Amino acid sequence: MTNPDPGASGPIGDPGQTGQPGADPYGSYPSQSDPAQAAQFQPVPYQPAVYGQPNPASLQAQAGLAPGVPINNNLGWAIGAIIACWPFGIPALIKALNVNTQWMQGRPDLAQQSADEAKKWGKIGVFVAAGFLGLYVLSFIGYFIFLFAVLGVGLAGS
Repeated sequence: MTNPDPGASGPIGDPGQTGQPGADPYGSYPSQSDPAQAAQFQPVPYQPAVYGQPNPASLQAQAGLAPGVPINNNLGWAIGAIIACWPFGIPALIKALNVNTQWMQGRPDLAQQSADEAKKWGKIGVFVAAGFLGLYVLSFIGYFIFLFAVLGVGLAGS
């Protein structure tokens, strides 16, 4: 069976056939040797797609904030709290992940409040875990003091 359109792609499994020998099947930039073809090619400047969302830079300008300088979301404290003491790390992580969303929605006051809450819960989680670790070490030391002092097991000998 022959293809009625000579410019169409070839049979299945042979997508590179365009009917022109030596043609690049994926397209290419114009060659430097053909100035007429190079003059026709004008690169299009990058334009980000809008998709119905407001421009974050304009929202930041409306809020009186410097564009491109978002609030610190304190995600480090939240991750530390998740690792150290997860009951306090969960609210810290939730608040930290809300900061960027609220910032991009043009609500810097709520973003700052969420960042402060994330830092508070993260610090609580890390410090509670450090406190429990300190108590664990002290209990270990107390156990060995008890063994050596009270039970008479120790360095004095028989």
